[in-house]
Amino acid sequence: MKQLSEAQLQENWDKLIQVIKDTFEDGSERREKLLKMYHDLEDRMIMAPASGKEEFHYCHVGGYVEHVLHVVDTARKMSDTYEAAGGHKNWTDEELVFSALHHDLGKVGDLNDEYYVPQDNDWRRKTLGEVYTSNTDIPNMRVPDRALFLLQHFGVKVSLNETLAIKLADGLYDEANTYYMKVFDSKRSLKNHLPFILHWADHMATTVEYDEWKRGDEDEKEEMESRVENIKNVTVTKQDQNGVPQEHKDPVLENKHKDLFDELFGDKS
Repeated sequence: MKQLSEAQLQENWDKLIQVIKDTFEDGSERREKLLKMYHDLEDRMIMAPASGKEEFHYCHVGGYVEHVLHVVDTARKMSDTYEAAGGHKNWTDEELVFSALHHDLGKVGDLNDEYYVPQDNDWRRKTLGEVYTSNTDIPNMRVPDRALFLLQHFGVKVSLNETLAIKLADGLYDEANTYYMKVFDSKRSLKNHLPFILHWADHMATTVEYDEWKRGDEDEKEEMESRVENIKNVTVTKQDQNGVPQEHKDPVLENKHKDLFDELFGDKS
């Protein structure tokens, strides 16, 4: 599983705060209230994962901030691509970045507790890859709904375009979005395509992050197989009094590789 150093966590956090400062007008009410919210949630936000399972995206400490930065960057590129393809851009750059910044805000948790907590079920961790699980001590809410709640709690104004983009970021992967996105009457279809831009950006970033995890997982397996092979080669030979080779275990090598075996296959709890 990917691990970020303390320096990397801080670097990503500084980048996130800089995005806010660069996007929203200096001295504006929205900028100041956003910075207040991020300051109040910093301790949890900087450590939060982006998902609970290894095979999903950025399931590691600091994965949330890393994913948000990825989506912001991808959303900008997706918006440019949409325009280059002949699409009509009827949203502002501020709305685009705001929506990307907060599409997963609900994964930070509520005002008091985190959304993801470490999975303490050993079987589920090892068999299902569940590193984290949802915190059942906080009210059960959909991630977009909790995101919009947090924003209103801190007095951050959200435009209609931004509201729909945040609510629909998961596209039709969330059945609750069918009402908005799967309509058969052009008069009821979305009047703004920002939700599609954000969904495409989030989906693309998540797919890339999955591929990154898969490559890393395969590299780890290759390394483990190599290390296990080394364990098999611990034995050395010696000769008895008649010069006949005999297999024996070198005590130093045996202890060294026993430690390695325990590291690979011992109790992970």
